[in-house]
Amino acid sequence: MGDQEEISPEDIDPEALEYAHELQSLAKEIADNEDMAKQLKSILETVANESVREERDYLLLTDQIRGFAESLGVTAPFSVSRTKAVINILLLMWNHTSVARYVMKSVYNVEIATTVDEMLEQFPSDLKQLDERSAEIFAKALKDGYEQVKNIRLMVVGMFGVGKTSLVNNLIKDLRDENIIPLSTEGIDLKRCQLMSNGDWHLDKEQKQAKYKSRFKLALMDAIKNIPSVPRNIQTVPEREHDEGESEERNTVIDKPLDRLKEIAEKVQVHKDDDDIKEYFKLAKEEPKIEIPVTVPAPVITNTDVTVSVWDFAGQTLYYSTHQFFLNRRSIYLVLMDMTKDLDEYVKEEERSGTWCGLVKDCTYLVVFKFWLNAIHMYSGYRSMAGEIKPTVILVGTRKDKMLGTDEEKDTRCDKYFERALGSFKGSPILKHIYHRKFLVNNKSPTDNVFDEIRNEILHLAEKQDYWGENYPVRWIQMEQSLDKMRDKGKQVLKLEEIEEINDANKVHPLGKKNLELFLEIQHRHGNILYFNTEKLRHLVVLAPQWIIDVFKCFITHLRYKDPKLIEHWKIYEDLAILKPEVFHEIMDNSRPDIKDNKENVMKYMEYLDVMAKPLVLDETDKAKDLIGQATTDVVEPLNVKFLDFHIVPCRLKNPPPPISQFTSPGHRKKTPVLCFVFVENFMPPSFFHRLVAVCIRTWPISKEGGKDLLYNGLAVFDIGPTDFLTIWFKDHIIYARISSITSNAITDLDFELCQKVRLLLRRSLLNFVGQSLENPRTPTAFEEYIQCPKMQDPLKEGMFRVAAFMYDRELTCTECRCRHPVEREEALNYWYKQKLDGLDNDDDSNKPAVESDLLEVAKEIGEKEYWMLGIQLGFDDAQMNKLYDVKECRKDHRTFVFKYMVTWMKREGEKATQQRLNRAIRAARVNL
Repeated sequence: MGDQEEISPEDIDPEALEYAHELQSLAKEIADNEDMAKQLKSILETVANESVREERDYLLLTDQIRGFAESLGVTAPFSVSRTKAVINILLLMWNHTSVARYVMKSVYNVEIATTVDEMLEQFPSDLKQLDERSAEIFAKALKDGYEQVKNIRLMVVGMFGVGKTSLVNNLIKDLRDENIIPLSTEGIDLKRCQLMSNGDWHLDKEQKQAKYKSRFKLALMDAIKNIPSVPRNIQTVPEREHDEGESEERNTVIDKPLDRLKEIAEKVQVHKDDDDIKEYFKLAKEEPKIEIPVTVPAPVITNTDVTVSVWDFAGQTLYYSTHQFFLNRRSIYLVLMDMTKDLDEYVKEEERSGTWCGLVKDCTYLVVFKFWLNAIHMYSGYRSMAGEIKPTVILVGTRKDKMLGTDEEKDTRCDKYFERALGSFKGSPILKHIYHRKFLVNNKSPTDNVFDEIRNEILHLAEKQDYWGENYPVRWIQMEQSLDKMRDKGKQVLKLEEIEEINDANKVHPLGKKNLELFLEIQHRHGNILYFNTEKLRHLVVLAPQWIIDVFKCFITHLRYKDPKLIEHWKIYEDLAILKPEVFHEIMDNSRPDIKDNKENVMKYMEYLDVMAKPLVLDETDKAKDLIGQATTDVVEPLNVKFLDFHIVPCRLKNPPPPISQFTSPGHRKKTPVLCFVFVENFMPPSFFHRLVAVCIRTWPISKEGGKDLLYNGLAVFDIGPTDFLTIWFKDHIIYARISSITSNAITDLDFELCQKVRLLLRRSLLNFVGQSLENPRTPTAFEEYIQCPKMQDPLKEGMFRVAAFMYDRELTCTECRCRHPVEREEALNYWYKQKLDGLDNDDDSNKPAVESDLLEVAKEIGEKEYWMLGIQLGFDDAQMNKLYDVKECRKDHRTFVFKYMVTWMKREGEKATQQRLNRAIRAARVNL
């Protein structure tokens, strides 16, 4: 927090002091009631932060007063007099920052934010990843008014047929009461619910606009009947910094009470002709009588301020490659397993679905279970967060009614089942995601108390997440409600111009251009919409991410009633994954109207997401060298290059390659050592390889042999020069790459520059798939680069060395070949890392202790792209780096951050902190850049 002027009791009006002391006493009385204490503090803190604004929001204040009156007011120990006292202190805090500061400090020992930097400190950790400009926009939007958002995003996942939809129906009262027989989910079924005061969930059936009008009306009525005049002679300190030349007089005095009714009427008069307001304008003309109940009303089941979004995922594996759009760290997960299926039993599913998602065709239930947890771990941004991983995954066993034995015996078997399944993650941080309590359910018994317990535990986990109760700009809420209204009308995709028109129609709180763009970006990050800010797609917004799954499915599943004239084209698509324009148009013409009408946009999305790519044709083959530096994950259209008139869909490639060694280890040819991208935690979504193939298809011509394209399920070959070709393949969590040459010239060597450019393109593409660019710089590498032993003949064996290790040692020992032997640095790195190799210094004799001046020099020279990795190379883990990075001065200047962690390193290592060790760590940090 920034320095704030200390507020002493002498600066506060005696009446305000009396109210503050009353609050202190009240807070102590309710301290044991966690819910009540938390709610009162939340209301006070919201109003206190609102007092910072130069123009305060009446609606926010009245909403907080109404929330207090409905939930806490005139209930034990909130007597009538105490209820009035709390309302009065809320008014004083709202009008006077000095009172707000004093109350929050004296009652809760909390400092309220007064600057943009201090507002940034209150951001959830994922929003702290925003660039400086975006963070400033968000912070200023908060200062224009905010609400605390409490939303549970529940993802229900598991294999097909496990009972996910039945479980969802039992968790939601409306569906439970209707006793609906569930159908198999296609894609994702999203249901928005309200958490009720009794803990149950009800479908949110109200139209968003109607809810907004209702809320506006209630706020006005409460404002009129509940807000008394502010007491006179309240002393206060300045509420903002003075501009140069402005009076610095410290205290101001209000000479007459403010007429709340008159001010509200004036506010409403400005917008009296707006459709949403004019029907309530008359409310401001009369002051209703204040009627405060003197008895505690009977308990009533009402809505809370908590919303629940339930995402029921389809279990078919063909949908697994779309997970990156939905799985994120703002979710609570229910992972379901069928207790009647043994973990080693093979999954039976429709033919080839495993190929589509990248799983092996014959996989066990244990493999699928591991796949889900790994995917949750990877896509939840686990590495970018400071501190420990908080549990977000609840394991649920289904088919209890099909199990034998007593309830106690069934529960015991369920526990052992999951213990065994989790055993394969021994020592993995993935276990930190798992909540300790597990559940066993019979979905045929909807009144079972177990469903109440599951709802309670979901709320319990959500309340512990750092995004719970976060501040969200009020100005953005109306825009979000407008998008909800469009979804309710069945809109799936909108042009940005339509979004801008909707925004302009919000006469009360329209967003500026930058605000709107940031709003869309954050909605995208949170998985609520899809908005890709690229040249070809920034004009589109996908309101319902399910739409992308439905589009993806169009190109995967079998189309009925094909045109007989296109049978041959369809056969080519089925056998070789070649999508001709005729087939594309037939697929689109047989799709839903919202897909059919967007066929041009469908193509753009599928190309951008690397689901499909047009093969490249060069006028001159060696032009490929010029393409590498230009290639991105968006469609590449450089000069002198053209594409064929059809697409290839890599995830549909089903033919296995011939003996792999004939491509990966060609005899009597010049070839690089095998480059390996090894993903951490031994997990890589196979869709990453499919997407990488799509990038290569549009970057280089596909190699041919015997007139056939060398594209297979798991391997692809590309012509990258007149005599050079690139082979990429994958197995498990490793993607391999090798460049070979078929030249007969014994003197000509491989082009070192070409090798390096190919490596950087592959690396950049994989980083994009992981999504690390969204979390820069607070991110480690999701994969590491290795070099396989140049003498290794089997391309799928180990014998791999971390490239960074060669930055420390000139040679390493290979123990995987038949005979142990050394591998020299130059031999391993001479092709893929030629430039780095040439830049290495001979520092074997430089073993002097590092001193502070050395650290200062490094801090000045280290670049923005490698400073984070330098800390990792010096032995800090990500939690330690994030903890250091969270210090305000470190975030503002990365040089300060670098210097501070190097000082920590020097103190920790003592005599081992040498100039040589520091220089080699710098080289290792830079090796992949």
